[in-house]
Amino acid sequence: MAREYGQEFREEAIKLGLEIGSSQAAEKLEIPSGTLDCWLYKAKKAQKRVSGTAKKEEIPRVRELQERIRDMEKEMSRLKKENEFLEEASRFFASRRQK
Repeated sequence: MAREYGQEFREEAIKLGLEIGSSQAAEKLEIPSGTLDCWLYKAKKAQKRVSGTAKKEEIPRVRELQERIRDMEKEMSRLKKENEFLEEASRFFASRRQK
């Protein structure tokens, strides 16, 4: 006869299995190790689905930020060139004033 376990018990068993290992947790909780292994497998699979979804959702944001970085680098390069030009002009006019 199959024994039924509540959701809260399963969650706690999974936490314990991750902490001390599935064999030891199963022995401590007096449940079949295959049952706990199955719960752990399903929990890890569900976690991968959730984190994979999050990563897919983050991709447009990452691309947007990369594009923004490229734009800022272009702007920084342009401003450096302008700054160099203004420094040269400043030196030129300063030298003419001293004469």
